[in-house]
Amino acid sequence: MSKVGFGIIGCGVIAPIHADALSRIPDAKLVAVSDVVEKNVNAMAEKYGAVPYTDMHEMLKRDDVHAVSLCVPSGMRLEMAEACAAAGKHIIAEKPLEVNCERIDKLIAAVDKAGVRLASIFQYRYADGPMHIRRALDEGRFGKLVLGDAYIKWFRSQEYYDSGKWRGTKKLDGGGALMNQGIHQIDMLLWFMGNAKSVTAQTALVGHTGIEVEDLAVAMIQFESGAMGVIEGSTAIWPGHPARVEVHGTNGSAVIEDGELAMWKFQEERSEDESILKSLDKGETLGSGASDPIKSLKSEGHRRQLADFVESLIANRPAKIDGREGRKAVELIEAIYRSAETGKTVTL
Repeated sequence: MSKVGFGIIGCGVIAPIHADALSRIPDAKLVAVSDVVEKNVNAMAEKYGAVPYTDMHEMLKRDDVHAVSLCVPSGMRLEMAEACAAAGKHIIAEKPLEVNCERIDKLIAAVDKAGVRLASIFQYRYADGPMHIRRALDEGRFGKLVLGDAYIKWFRSQEYYDSGKWRGTKKLDGGGALMNQGIHQIDMLLWFMGNAKSVTAQTALVGHTGIEVEDLAVAMIQFESGAMGVIEGSTAIWPGHPARVEVHGTNGSAVIEDGELAMWKFQEERSEDESILKSLDKGETLGSGASDPIKSLKSEGHRRQLADFVESLIANRPAKIDGREGRKAVELIEAIYRSAETGKTVTL
């Protein structure tokens, strides 16, 4: 495979981000798009020079579609991924892979059986700031990890939840401020801190009506390393603030805000720290979801991850964030929900 042909299933708000990202990857080509809403799929096809389909199964018959971007609501991805895998198509799916681990495990099993690749979109990992932190962790610069925290204090209007019948439902969204919004920062937190051992949490619905999921959550995490941490998430905080992930150790600390480095400090400084510190004022390529889920979102993070996925297909290697890696954040969020429901500490 020298050039990877893509199809996109679901032509809603996130699909143009995938299409724009693919247009800037030399080894990828958007071939076809599919959506049950004819108006949406035709508009997408015309804008990006792709062939429109209202039946995804017809699109999956194309030999020049090698991989599919799944951009449909979370709770619809299992059945669509099973169809894609059965057709021999590789899959990259928006976050979360599915609404719970039971459905994710079925999705992974279908992909394994078909012998195709699976990747989970977590584009924040591909920003410069998080990659600097991950490299410093690998080099032991933080010393012993002490605290790792994620704060997602965002705002979503009532109109946002009312704009689609699937929004705010357990069946199709899986959860609220954590599963739908905060999962990017929770994934980053686990990438930095390692697996969680236990969690104690509370959730609530305080700022919205007519939805089945939380718009407020607080959780205390104990990591397998012995470090501790806090996750705070909400979609009821006006006007919304930059999402933060903090990593603190005995020898250093770093803070990420919306993918940008906001703090970078170590006891033992290195020559490369000067150039890294300059990036604090550079600005990043992800945008912010603080007050609007799409308006400020940029496609560079998706481009980087999709480029890596394309490279993995050409090189016939696993994706860096495959299904099992993408499952971890969902597992932790499910544990948070169980703790909130039972009032007990949940062990993972």
